[in-house]
Amino acid sequence: MTGDWTMRNWAKGLAGAMALGLIALAAGCGGNGPIAGTMLAIGRAQAGMAAKTVETPSGTVHYLEGGKGEPVLLLHGIYARKEHWLDFSEQLTGHYRVIALDLPGFGDNAPLEPGGYRLSRQVSALAGVMDALGLQSAHIAANSMGGQIAGTLAVEQPTRVRSLAFIGSPLGVRGPKTTAFEKAVDRGRAPLVVRSLEDFEARNAVLFPGAVPDAPGAIIRSWATAEVARGPLNQQIWDEVASYDVTPLQLIAPKIRQPALVVWCQQDEVFHPSGGPVLAVALPNAELQRPEDCGHVPMLDKPTLTGKLYRTFLKGL
Repeated sequence: MTGDWTMRNWAKGLAGAMALGLIALAAGCGGNGPIAGTMLAIGRAQAGMAAKTVETPSGTVHYLEGGKGEPVLLLHGIYARKEHWLDFSEQLTGHYRVIALDLPGFGDNAPLEPGGYRLSRQVSALAGVMDALGLQSAHIAANSMGGQIAGTLAVEQPTRVRSLAFIGSPLGVRGPKTTAFEKAVDRGRAPLVVRSLEDFEARNAVLFPGAVPDAPGAIIRSWATAEVARGPLNQQIWDEVASYDVTPLQLIAPKIRQPALVVWCQQDEVFHPSGGPVLAVALPNAELQRPEDCGHVPMLDKPTLTGKLYRTFLKGL
């Protein structure tokens, strides 16, 4: 009993610690080395999710799926992966068919060719993945970059999106106040690209303003080393996303007619919490939730709370 409890909590801690690039990529293991793979398998089982793949126009796409009912599609942010939704999904799989994607080019998927990470290409790729999965439409919940992708799809192909939920601050919205992160981006920096151990630690402190999720030190060091080695690819991804070849979410929000949920944490140090009301007002049919004690990735900081908020939102549609 004690050993099972310890392993389950390690699995949960691993999923948390991998946020926004804390991915076990050392030695090409893609987050699925012996220890990480065991932990994640336990986490998937606990959430009622199974690992699957599907062939798409963007290549083989890895995803997690569990539950039955109306389809719910979960989209991560830049440098992130499907496992970040595991604990969040546990609140949904008893009521819905839940699919958490590794977006093309991220997670366990092969890197994309140059230009493939541009936001317009990612919107098209998402539509292609939905086609491959046989999803004519779905409820979509998304974090950060995924929010801009989902919002653009909701405007360009509205029949494909039944509802939208922004779980954590989405890319493409600016409030009247700005964070140090936003100011750094305005100066042309790429604060999420890790090129040293110091960068790794500083980035994680921004993502998790309370406390960085715990994981064994040896694993953390191996992840840090692997991510530093991926610096050139991650810089390419950042540059392509930052080229912003779609209209920002804040400007297209008035065209999004689907019901929407905005969950924007009050300790978010990536995009300032003052952006939450801005987005909620711009959306014609939105509910705003502003939880405390969480940051930019609330599906990791507060998975039970945010999962229940989303489930309540869906039940009310």
